[in-house]
Amino acid sequence: MDRSLCTAARCQTSLTAVMALLCVAVPASAADSDAPQRQPLTVIEAGTLVDEPGRDRWNRIVLLATPRFASGDTDAVSKSIRQTVSGFTWTVLATVRPVESDAVGSAARRRHELVEVGVGYAMPVDGSLTVVAPDRLPKGVALDFLGRKILGAQQKSLADVEAVGTHPEAVVFDAPTLMLRDEDHEELVVRHLVRIDPRSGRCATCTWLIDVDAEETPRPLDDPPRLVEEGTREERAIHVDGSRFTLGFPTKQAFAVESLPPGRKLDWSTAFRTSAARVAYPRNQVEELVAAADAAVSGGRPPRTASRDGGATE
Repeated sequence: MDRSLCTAARCQTSLTAVMALLCVAVPASAADSDAPQRQPLTVIEAGTLVDEPGRDRWNRIVLLATPRFASGDTDAVSKSIRQTVSGFTWTVLATVRPVESDAVGSAARRRHELVEVGVGYAMPVDGSLTVVAPDRLPKGVALDFLGRKILGAQQKSLADVEAVGTHPEAVVFDAPTLMLRDEDHEELVVRHLVRIDPRSGRCATCTWLIDVDAEETPRPLDDPPRLVEEGTREERAIHVDGSRFTLGFPTKQAFAVESLPPGRKLDWSTAFRTSAARVAYPRNQVEELVAAADAAVSGGRPPRTASRDGGATE
């Protein structure tokens, strides 16, 4: 076989494995025809600067995750893959805007609305983290064959990150991912509840693990949910399983994310566990999920919940 063809074939095998680092690894569960619709999360436009809090759109950093080969058979990962993969950061941004309040007099308060949440991949460009796409690389940025292939695979995977519930104060989305569990690599779903404080406009995210059975019924795992603060920048630790390499190249099961994003661990309540595992959420069920998460954050005290008019109640 021609050496160039052989090299390309091996590279493609490696690319499939690399997609497991930050990309979706399994399809999200299907919703019933009568259930709320799941839909792809907004993809952030290439060229967007990640850190510009004063602009109208994409003005909150929800989470930034840059992969790092941290455990397992890390020596099996080639230098080229290691350097290329660590150059791309999984980026979650939100748009938060002030809205007019219907209240008058002393009851009038400045409120904020969570307009949207989006995902993308970013890399440093002239010292600033910038969202990129394979067909829209900033001037002066050059990627080699491996870099373009990895970015292309990652960009394609963004279509599988699904919004499963929306509300003026919250967005729920799923990112199925290969996770490290008891030294094994399992296909699970990381569910994210992105929540804003309507008064301050600050956001936080609650994340937890979901397993989907053969009947496509989701259930939360016992691992504690995590409360992740706005602007969290994570070195996403990756575990390498050398037994899942073929002829020195990784298969798609070779890499797994070690854990949920860093944050405060929360306790499961019956209400939280029940509302955390729906296939998709109509608006009233997003409110129930927010209330249950708020109760977990406050240690069981009566939570401030999202109200039906987008305001807040105590």
